[in-house]
Order: sequence, then C-alpha cells, then structure tokens
Amino acid sequence: MFSRGFIYNHFESFGSRMSSIGKVKAALVAAIVFLLLSSCSAYFAFSRLTTSERWVHHTHDVQSALAQFAMTTARAGRLRAEYVDSGDASLLMHQAEVVGQVRNAVASIQRLTADNAQAQVNCRVLADLSERRIALMDQAIELKRTGRSSLEGQAAITRQIVSAAAETDVLTQNMYDAEEQLLAQRQARASNSSTITEAILITSLFLALVLFLVHHQLLMDQVEARARAESAQRALSARLLTLQDVERRKFARELHDSVGQHLAALKMAISILQARYAGDATLQDCIKMLDDSIAETRTISHLLHPPLLDEAGLNSACRWFVEGFGKRSGIDVSLDILDGVIRLPEATELVLFRVLQESLTNVHRHSGATRADVSMLLSGNEVVLRVRDYGRGMSPAILQSLQENGSGGGVGLAGMAERIREIGGKLQIHSSAIGTEIVARVPVQRRPAPENIPPNMQEVQG
Repeated sequence: MFSRGFIYNHFESFGSRMSSIGKVKAALVAAIVFLLLSSCSAYFAFSRLTTSERWVHHTHDVQSALAQFAMTTARAGRLRAEYVDSGDASLLMHQAEVVGQVRNAVASIQRLTADNAQAQVNCRVLADLSERRIALMDQAIELKRTGRSSLEGQAAITRQIVSAAAETDVLTQNMYDAEEQLLAQRQARASNSSTITEAILITSLFLALVLFLVHHQLLMDQVEARARAESAQRALSARLLTLQDVERRKFARELHDSVGQHLAALKMAISILQARYAGDATLQDCIKMLDDSIAETRTISHLLHPPLLDEAGLNSACRWFVEGFGKRSGIDVSLDILDGVIRLPEATELVLFRVLQESLTNVHRHSGATRADVSMLLSGNEVVLRVRDYGRGMSPAILQSLQENGSGGGVGLAGMAERIREIGGKLQIHSSAIGTEIVARVPVQRRPAPENIPPNMQEVQG
C-alpha cells in the first residue's frame, strides 16, 4: 500500500519537471480519477450484490416449483386411487383440476430454467414422465368408469405408475441438487468478484484521500511560498522606503548646505555690486530672482526632509507643512494636534509625517476638495492620524481593491500602507461620494524629549 509520504515525494521528484501549479493540478486530477474509480467500483459491487440476490431468489423459485410439482403429482395419484376404490364420480372433477396443475407446474419449471440448457433437457424428460403418469392414471380411471376394472389390472397400472414416480423423484431430486450447485457456483463467483471490487474500492478511496492530502500540502506549500514572497517583498519595500528617506534627507542637506549657501554667497556678491551701481535695474532683478531661488530651494529642501522633524518634533513639522500646503494649494486645512512634552520614536514620527504629506498631496491631486481636516491625537495606547477631505471620493471598485489586497490606489497609498505596517500600525481608508478619510493607527512607543531643547519647543505627537 502506498503511503502519503511516498506519493508526496513522488510528486516532488516529478515536480522538478513541472511547475508548482502543474503539480497541484496533477494531484487534484489524479484524486478525482481515483474517486471516479471508487464510484465505479461501488456501483459494480452493488450490481454484483443485486445479481447474487436475484440468483438466490431464482433458485428458490425453481426449487419451490419442483416441490409444487411433486405435491400436485402426489395429490393426483391419491385422487386416482380414491376413485378406483370408491367409484365416487365427484372425485373425477378434482382429479382433472390437479392434473392441470401438474402440467402448469411443469411449464413453470421450463420457464424458470429457460437460461439453462441442461435444465431444459431435464424439463423435457420430466414432462414426458408426467404425461406418462397422467396417461396411466387416465387408463386406471377409464377401466373403473367402464366397469372393466379388476384387481390384477389396477395392480399392473399401479406398478407402472410407481415406476414412473420413482423416475420422476430421481429426476426432480437431480434438478433440485443441480440448482443448489449452480447457486453455489454463482455465489462463489459473485463473492470473488465482490472481494476484488471491494479491494479496488478501498484502494481507490485510500489513494484519493492521500492525493487530496498531497493536493492540500502542495496548496499549503504554495501559500507559504507566497507568504514568504510577500514578506520578502514587504521587507524590500520597507527597505526601499527607508533608503528613499535617507536619500531625501541627504538631498535636503545638500540643497540647504551647498546650493543654498552658493545662492546666498551669490546674493551677497550682487548686493556689493548693487551698492556700487545704485539704481541698476538689472542688478535689482537679479537680487529678486536670487531671493526667489533661495526661497524655492529652502522649500524643496524642507519638503524633502523638514529639519523641524529632527529638531522640534512631529507637531512643529506638521504645522509647518499644513500651513505651507494651504498656501500653495489654496485648500483650507484645519489642524488639531495635542501638544505635550514627550516625543515618539524617530521612525514613527517620520512615517506619520510621510503619511500626512502623501494624504494631503492626494487631496490636492485627486479629490477636487476645497477643505480638509487633519487631526493627530492619542486614543488609548495608539496615535491616530486622520486626514479627511470633502471632495468626490474614490470609486467603489478602487476602494474594494484597496481594502482587499491593497492594490488599485497607486504607489502613494501602497507606500503609506507599507510604512504603517512596518512599524506595527494599521491604515484604514473610508470613501464615499462626499469625501475620503484616511486613518493611520500606530502603537504608542514614547521617547523622552532631548534635554537641550527648550520646553516651549518640546511637543508630544498625538
């Protein structure tokens, strides 16, 4: 008998030439084939059982017909003897009826054994013996009825009837025994066939069960492999996001410390020239463009990585970003943040700021809203960030895709969800025709504020 491990190892070795999906399909198809084979085996087993029962009933019917024949024949003989002894004419009618029953019994035996050639030969002999006995009984009755009956004549007829009866008894017993032997042979064949069918049925069911278990194991292997791949993908995404933040911080520092300083030095040099050539409109235009460039460079640097996030904390960075976002986009943004004296871990503050940044950017790009609400408060042991707009909302298909597998909302939403998941939080998105709300929940892991920051700049992130 094959074991589950043997079949699984066989599929694994065979799987080197097949894809994982191919192995799963092969196991399922094989299991279904064995189930079908089990069903066919069960059908044949029941058919054999029904056939065996039918042959038993058939044998009993033949034997009953033989017993009925013997009884009616004996009754006909008794009526003949009673008439010969008494001469009662009323017995003749009963005797004729019984003779008819004898012939009917012979016909019934012939009909029941129509499928057996030897039994048909015996039936013809039985019919001849029956007709011979009936003829002898008719002869005895005729002698009595005509008044020519004598003891010697009736005795001679009786001896012939007894001889025919003995032959009939031997023949009916042989036929009875033949039916018993035939029944035994048929039952033996049916038993052997049933044994084979049961073996096939049990083996097929066992193999089908094993293959279903193999199929389940292969599916579980696929699920585990997919889970590992998704975990690796999430780890890679988190690593890429971390590297992205590092690069943003590096670019922000380079813009501020290099480009910004060069622009400031250039402005100082042009200011010296302006002092020498007072009233030169070109120099005034140059200074204005430099002021704009310095302001734009500072804005880009702060958007890449606001220095307030490291120096003063999340609250100050959020207030600065929300205020600047409102001015740049023309969207009225209300902000509700609880101040305090405790800081969150650096990674948590950075993630929450990026979620706020991406959420408001999506409000400006996609919602068409003119108003938005932002709140970041403590709720139990969680920090809850909410960004609510009053725009056109997301389509139901995109929202369902986001809720089921996190896809369909673009790279920004996927990045937010990955950032929140990486620090043990959860991102929820609710959208309807009257707007969209993004809720980020992050477990609280507080850190003390640095001692060198003045108290009026220390803030807790809610």
